[in-house]
Amino acid sequence: MATSLDAFAYPAVSRPRSTFQHLVWKDFRMLQPLLLAGVIGTAALFLLAVLRAAIDPVSDPELTTLSVLWVLLPNLVALGVPPISLGTENEERTLDWLRTLPVTWSQVLLSKLLVGFAAWALAVLIASACFVLSWVVLRGEWDWGEIGRISGSESIVELMIYGVGLLICGWIAALIVRNPVGSVMLVIPLIVGLTSLWNYTVAGLAGTHVYNGVTFVEATSEQRVVMFGSAVAYLTALGAVMSGLAQHRLAGASDHRWQVPAATPASAWQPSVVQVTWHAKPRRFRALLWQQVRQTRFIIGAAILFALVTVIVTWVDGFLEVQGPLVALGWPAAHLMLGVATFHGDRRGIRQGFFADRGWSPNLIWLTRLIPTALASSFLMVLFPFSAGLDLNIGRPFGTVNLWQAFAFSVVVQTLLFLIGVLTGQWGRRPSLAFFGAPVVALLWMLPAFGLLAFYGGYTSLLWLAAGVLLFATRRLTPFVMEGVSSAAVWGRGLAYCLLALGVMCLCLFLHRWWTTPSQMPQWRKQMLAIVQEPITPETLESTVGVLPGTRNIHLNADVYSLDDYEMDARKSLLLSEFPTVNLVEASAFQYTVRLHPSRSWAGQRMNYAFENEAARYRDVELRLDAELKSSEVMGEHVSQSELYGLCVDTPIAAKGYASVPNWNGLPYGVSPYQHFQWHPFRRKALEVAAKWSKLSREQSLVFGALGELLNNAESNEWIVINGLRQIADEQNLFTGQALPQGGEHQLDRETFIRVVDQLASEDLRRESRLRSLIAEWQRFQTGEWSGWFDDELGNEKSFLDAPLSDPLYRLGIEQTRFERKLDVAVRNTLDQLEDGLPKWDDPELTKQRRLWTKLLKDRRSGVGHQEVASPPRAPVFYREQDLLIDELRQMADRLRETQQSNVGQVSPGTRADALSQSEVSHNLILEFERVPSNHPAR
Repeated sequence: MATSLDAFAYPAVSRPRSTFQHLVWKDFRMLQPLLLAGVIGTAALFLLAVLRAAIDPVSDPELTTLSVLWVLLPNLVALGVPPISLGTENEERTLDWLRTLPVTWSQVLLSKLLVGFAAWALAVLIASACFVLSWVVLRGEWDWGEIGRISGSESIVELMIYGVGLLICGWIAALIVRNPVGSVMLVIPLIVGLTSLWNYTVAGLAGTHVYNGVTFVEATSEQRVVMFGSAVAYLTALGAVMSGLAQHRLAGASDHRWQVPAATPASAWQPSVVQVTWHAKPRRFRALLWQQVRQTRFIIGAAILFALVTVIVTWVDGFLEVQGPLVALGWPAAHLMLGVATFHGDRRGIRQGFFADRGWSPNLIWLTRLIPTALASSFLMVLFPFSAGLDLNIGRPFGTVNLWQAFAFSVVVQTLLFLIGVLTGQWGRRPSLAFFGAPVVALLWMLPAFGLLAFYGGYTSLLWLAAGVLLFATRRLTPFVMEGVSSAAVWGRGLAYCLLALGVMCLCLFLHRWWTTPSQMPQWRKQMLAIVQEPITPETLESTVGVLPGTRNIHLNADVYSLDDYEMDARKSLLLSEFPTVNLVEASAFQYTVRLHPSRSWAGQRMNYAFENEAARYRDVELRLDAELKSSEVMGEHVSQSELYGLCVDTPIAAKGYASVPNWNGLPYGVSPYQHFQWHPFRRKALEVAAKWSKLSREQSLVFGALGELLNNAESNEWIVINGLRQIADEQNLFTGQALPQGGEHQLDRETFIRVVDQLASEDLRRESRLRSLIAEWQRFQTGEWSGWFDDELGNEKSFLDAPLSDPLYRLGIEQTRFERKLDVAVRNTLDQLEDGLPKWDDPELTKQRRLWTKLLKDRRSGVGHQEVASPPRAPVFYREQDLLIDELRQMADRLRETQQSNVGQVSPGTRADALSQSEVSHNLILEFERVPSNHPAR
């Protein structure tokens, strides 16, 4: 009779697991640390990237960091799965144990493949989810078109195929090389060679370019069939190779032959027959150093070989399309692997605790372990400029301004990579895992660190402090390595030291910002705010001449160099860019040379292809110049400032030097066109237009006080007029005092010279317009409000010229205070110079003032931010040479006026005869253009 206790009479036995399930479970547990690190690292990296892009959108406007992480992290997992799965079996000598089990080699391989591909697929899914979520958070929507191309070359489908190929290449390398580190090194040439072979195959079969061909998404149906068939063939061939290697390896002889070399007890130790001094017992330092070289020689040799090959390829074939990715990925990987290899040998097997048990000094162990790999890393740092093409672009987003700073920046970045590798190699319980954890740790540290440096340009030297902290951290963790500790006591301290390095950088940066902030000037501010500006009445607005953007579409950086301290040869060399035909005798008559350094904006201009021939284009220019001279309501309605610069400065210099340079309308004029291009009438009218704009803008600045309009219109056009008049003065021998050239064109040039000089503003008008505009601009800045972190709508934001006050940097209170006080100092110094007398261009005080304005107007995206010192008229910087140049031109005009008055029968400027003469010359000019065949094709 059955009772209720019958259910407990027999123990419940679950269905036994199969041998294959046990293999899968074992392989999963083996890859569990890699998966855990991959998931945590992926989430943390995307979180940091989102925070950086949200706080500082300027640093990564295209969200390139998200795309890089989405591609890099799954491939990093694919790179680490085979060495850890099979390499750990080698290190723990479990392959011999597997041979004793009733399993076949195919089951072992299939188990590892299933777990490996599942781990990679999980990494792809997690990275894709983080990528989509991050993009939606930052952009508000998802668009597949934004990620159709990754890094400009691969599509999503090709990236997946690449990941599968990387996994299979990893298995092949792990089956060939038993050392997990060596297998990782072998994967790199395998995947590079396979990728190159794939590119050439697809290019030959699908008819595309080798490197910049179409992607799978963009390809036609025929090309997709070819690409898919090629992928299947490649993967099948790789799978066959992998199966053959697996059968030979997993079903072959014991691995003890590789792990423990055979040695008989009799030959285990033999005393030396020859007694020499070097057979004596070595010192500890030499013995430890020799041991470290022995256990790292393979990685050191591979890193040096990689560097030398990269340099040779660069020198032989130049900078190839693969050079950028090779340097950007291979060089950091080399430093990280050198760092991880520093303590890798001491964390394997029975070596842990050997030195600690014998009381050896941690300092000795730390130093001898660090020297070989550090020397190899230093060698790579020296070779880096020869392989990467060191230039100013390296580190420019972080504030480097010259070649030495760029080189120092590259050195400190590589030093940090090496130290992060060393620090990561001291943490892990499984030494091989450190080779794949080091890139993640490096990204986790460098994303906030370099985000901070991009936010505050010019603080790259703080990276050396961080490197010092990380170096100290490697010393402090060495005793734990000697004792074989791998718990949270090690990696927790390691993470704490990484955070400490970031904290030291932040602390020093903010201390420097606080220390260098000027003190308040309450009394001066009170006086400035007490200045009353005249109100603008409706009558004033009605009489104002309008200004269009075309009047300020060129940015000049005017520098004037004094020639008094130079020898004749040096004078001539400096003058050649302004006066190409000057000789040694003429060079002695010049006191200054002017450099305008234009940066054009071609907005508002008419393109050449709008006209059938040159005659039509020149006729259009003449009509527009005449209309602009007659216009009394709007400036810049018919011509642009860049056209005036080309007609007044570019074209005369190019014509004299017969140089092919872009002229005022974007067409390169060489020797032949200048034979038929009579540009003198256009220059005369352009000079009058520029002088008119400059004078009107200065007069209106007394009413409106618009500093930006004064600098970009009045000051810029005045510099154009000065440079254009100096060209005429050179042609008329006014610098040398020789006889005036004869001819109708020369006479018209001299008359225009006098008229334009008379239109230039007086010294008092220049000073008053500058004072009025600077004070008004400063007062308007005080009435605005700073933008907040969550202010999306435009309101009464603060503004001062082109200063990027909308930059997230100025949402910090300390930066707002710093900008306000520095602006007070700059405005006060400039006002003092205007009232007490302008300094010379090479005055050290003016140079300091220019640097101050540069910091205030610095833009991380463009403009003055790439200059070391600001030049007028980009910034409110004024110097005495501008007035001296104008005074020199006035003296020349007075001499010409006296010469004209002494000549009898000369047509006076401004008379009807003069106007008829100019009209006849212009009419004949157009007829000449229509008769002379053009050397340029019609556009």
